[in-house]
Amino acid sequence: WIVIQQRIDDSQSFNQNWTEYKSGFGNYNKNFWLGLEKMHQLTTSADYRLRFEVLIRGSWYSDEYDHFYIRSELMKYSLNATGYSGDKCDILNSPIDIYIHNGMKFSTPDRDNDLSSGNCAAYYLSGNWFNNCAHQLVNTPYNSTSFLYKSSRITLCRMMMKRNF
Repeated sequence: WIVIQQRIDDSQSFNQNWTEYKSGFGNYNKNFWLGLEKMHQLTTSADYRLRFEVLIRGSWYSDEYDHFYIRSELMKYSLNATGYSGDKCDILNSPIDIYIHNGMKFSTPDRDNDLSSGNCAAYYLSGNWFNNCAHQLVNTPYNSTSFLYKSSRITLCRMMMKRNF
């Protein structure tokens, strides 16, 4: 697995601009964002799967997608994932349309690409594939409440990708 996002404590802010999310930031063995351009390059070179892992109240949960890719910067690094399986819920495809992340463009506080009337990235102090400001919030300030897991505080989280063979 290639770690593309990881949060283990509050020593790294994920309230970063477009350039930082594009190129990546943080420390690989601590708090980390690989970079949208690297994700795009990897996922367009081969077929990849995506995995989310979160630790909530001492229990680990995971969600996976069999096929995953990130479009180019011209397409605002939109996220595409299909083939869900997991423990908790299909976090990218909420049953409520306004919370769907799949197919969304990436937004940062300085580049508003979401579908809401405001700027979700500025509101949540983080970059993400926002639709209308909620559901999958793994980049919000550390230990903040997550709508994804029934208003629970996520202690640790990571996103990973792996090449399909």
